[in-house]
Amino acid sequence: MRRKIIGYANLLKTLFEGVTFKVEDLFFLESFQIKYLPDRVPRQEFAVLLDENPIIHRYLVAMYPPISNFIHDILIEKESVKNRKTVDEICNAVLWEIAELIIYNKYPEVYDAKVDFNWDIDEIISPQFLKGKVAFDVGAGPGKLAFKAAQFAKSVFAVEPVSGFRQFIREKASRENVRNLFVVDGFLDSIPFPDDSVDVLMTSQAIGWNLKAELKEIERVLRPNAYSIHLFEYVDTDGEAEKKIHDFLTSSEWNYECTKYQGATGWKIKYSKTIS
Repeated sequence: MRRKIIGYANLLKTLFEGVTFKVEDLFFLESFQIKYLPDRVPRQEFAVLLDENPIIHRYLVAMYPPISNFIHDILIEKESVKNRKTVDEICNAVLWEIAELIIYNKYPEVYDAKVDFNWDIDEIISPQFLKGKVAFDVGAGPGKLAFKAAQFAKSVFAVEPVSGFRQFIREKASRENVRNLFVVDGFLDSIPFPDDSVDVLMTSQAIGWNLKAELKEIERVLRPNAYSIHLFEYVDTDGEAEKKIHDFLTSSEWNYECTKYQGATGWKIKYSKTIS
């Protein structure tokens, strides 16, 4: 979903106040993140950045070759910008539009500190049920949900594609002596575990990039009578993307139950089901 550069960039600037970027920070992007750039960056501004920084152009294509056609098209459309100050402002604006993608790897500790996780364990699942169980937090980010579940479960696997977050979780688990939390590289639509191997699979603000494939993969790895739980926090629940996810999850095909909680800044919404 394309975002307006000014509005979304300002939202990220407020959330991550004090963080600064430089164009070279685009080297932090991993191949699966580069895949999303055509739907995230403003075309004209991104073309200016790439024209001024051909090494970034080469890096993006080397990491994710399919993006070459998109880059070729926007560079053809590019309007000339000669003023150095204007070029610098455009580059900075582009970086802030995709700031969270950079922060995931460059400043995972900042993301962990700035982005709240406002769920109590009793709102998510019974702590008693987790005892002796294998739980997954997929799309784990900095692992807030995984660390909470690790207080009760036999073992927790934090499945996360961003290498910076994986390293952050490992180091935090070591510092805090959390010995039942394990970190794995993987995606929601490609979970590197066998069929029927998980008792509880949870996500927080993670599903929706490839929703049908994600749900199929989740049900593949869950054992019979296991739980699938997806958490969201919204300031405004009337958004088109949110409604699409809600309608899909609660449809007769997937049959998730929706539970709402009033949070400090908006609604907390849980979708849950038992796998038959």
